[in-house]
Amino acid sequence: MNKFKKYFSSFDSFIILLNALHLKVRIFFYRFFKNYRRKWLAKKINNNFPNHLFLKSIKDQITIPTNLSELLKLEEKETIIYEANRFLLDTYNILGSGDKKLNPIDWHTDFKTGQRWSPGIFYKDYYQEGIENNSDVKIPRELNRCHHFLKLGLAYNFTKNEKYAMHPVNQMLDWIEENPLMRSINWGCTMDVSIRAINWIWILKLIENSSVLNEEFTTRLKISLYEHGWFIFRNPEKSAFNNNNHYMADLAGQIYLGLIFKHLPEPQKWLNLGIKEFFKEIRIQILPTGMSYERSTNYNRLVLELILFPLLLLKKNDYEIPSDIWYRLQKMFEFIMYSLKPDGNTPIIGDQDDGRLLPFGIESNTDYRYLISIGSVLFNRPDFKKHGEGYNIYCSILGGLNSKENYNSIIESKENLTSRAFPDAGFYILRKNDNYLIFNASGKSHYPELPSGTHTHSDLLSFELFLDGRTFLVDPGSYLYTSNSKERRRFRSTQMHNTVVIDGESQNVIKEDVLWDFERNAIPKIIEWISNETIDKIAALHDGFSRLPKPVIHKRTVIFEKNTIEWKIKDELQGEGEHFIECYYHFNSGIDFSIEGSQVRTLCEEGKNIFINFEHSENIILRKEKSQISNSYGIKNDNFVLIVSIKAKCPIEINTIIRPK
Repeated sequence: MNKFKKYFSSFDSFIILLNALHLKVRIFFYRFFKNYRRKWLAKKINNNFPNHLFLKSIKDQITIPTNLSELLKLEEKETIIYEANRFLLDTYNILGSGDKKLNPIDWHTDFKTGQRWSPGIFYKDYYQEGIENNSDVKIPRELNRCHHFLKLGLAYNFTKNEKYAMHPVNQMLDWIEENPLMRSINWGCTMDVSIRAINWIWILKLIENSSVLNEEFTTRLKISLYEHGWFIFRNPEKSAFNNNNHYMADLAGQIYLGLIFKHLPEPQKWLNLGIKEFFKEIRIQILPTGMSYERSTNYNRLVLELILFPLLLLKKNDYEIPSDIWYRLQKMFEFIMYSLKPDGNTPIIGDQDDGRLLPFGIESNTDYRYLISIGSVLFNRPDFKKHGEGYNIYCSILGGLNSKENYNSIIESKENLTSRAFPDAGFYILRKNDNYLIFNASGKSHYPELPSGTHTHSDLLSFELFLDGRTFLVDPGSYLYTSNSKERRRFRSTQMHNTVVIDGESQNVIKEDVLWDFERNAIPKIIEWISNETIDKIAALHDGFSRLPKPVIHKRTVIFEKNTIEWKIKDELQGEGEHFIECYYHFNSGIDFSIEGSQVRTLCEEGKNIFINFEHSENIILRKEKSQISNSYGIKNDNFVLIVSIKAKCPIEINTIIRPK
């Protein structure tokens, strides 16, 4: 027996060994031991952590105001109940799918293409990125995060109607039966395992007074959550070089589950190591000015959520939070606030997959003001209050006792947002009142000297422009990942951004079969940044076209004349030889324009328009083409793109003036 323990210290270790054996052998032993393992684990956990202590642990860890329904605005509450009723009717809209009836739910299928990853297979044996068959593993992954449980749980909290509690309970039981530990596609990404576990924990809190929480269900869910923690601890998405949002999500789940099961021996290891790594990753992944080093606005929002919720949970449990960690968190809120466009939406720069941790609210996918509101409560910031969306469900759930009174006591700032530079992230914001431009000199994401994937695009010196109440020029977004490698490449290309293309080449070499990386050919350099009451000026260059047979350096200078509301753009192409030069300007969906010689005027029927004038020579050609933009993953809309082209010898200079018309 002692010799056996030397090699197999626990039954879990034995299962891991079986998973390393030949597939047929694994299947035989898996079927033989499946029922025994669950009975053994149930007995082990129940003996040391009975159900009443498990439920008490969740009650102690997660705090929700008893008068939550009374704290919220009527519109917010009614919309949450409306969404919950859609889920009761088994209607889902996931990553651009449109409304789909899923009854019963097949947890293993990309229902947009019909691709199914059959359950019962060891999680490492799945081929997940099906470029050849256009399948998208993100569809089942997103569904299996169980975000829809939150709306159902909130509806139960508001109404005490048992139907809202019964639905997620039945789905959790079905999920547990359909997804044995390590035996489905839904164990293939530790990040999703972690996010699912956190959402399950919150739904248990939201329906804690429901009669559906019987002993049988509680036992099965307790065991499954323990399995989630066991799996996360052994499958961290940790790189030898540098980590990203996936590892941050892993640690968030490790902390949540470590706190829930902290009375058991192994979960103490989950928690202790999770906290240590969590603080380390915040210090590494968050740049000093407050953005995630992945340099995607969408993933930056996700990382903020992945940091915010575990930090507040640790604080509630009286863990010491180092002051520099709080400082970086506050800086993250600041970056989001300053990057907001005047209409409250965030520009889409880099990849976007609409990823969230705990989407309680009713906000749109590009409206991040809900975060600024909770930031005002946490940091007592008048400017956060002014530029947030008002007191919301996040304030009530995360703001602590008397959150509404604390929010109301904050004196709202009278100051407007001003121009701001984020040099470490590579973003520069030029603004005055209702006029806004964000300039992108971010470069390839992560630390450039390390090999890694990327969520950035080939978009140096591109920009978004907002004038007089609307976005005129946009970053077209991402659209899709694995399900369409051609579109993935196109949306990441330089041609799909508001910048210059030389000889039809992107700034960086992007290969169609490499979805998460590209060559680092273009390195940005900031030449000048000036900001005062009358002008903003940003000048930068990159060397992405120096790889051409006849090298070219692209330098762009943008000057914002604040008194006249005029934007002056100078593109200098420094080099030798003749080249075909194209300047791309992607207009927002719904905005048309006319071309008259070297001048462009938008044709918006309502509101104001803009006038664009190009200065170079008689050889310049302006043309309008149809294109697409994507404001949300899986969805694209038609738009128009203006392409200004000229074939000429370098060095040359193209001057552009944009002003309200």
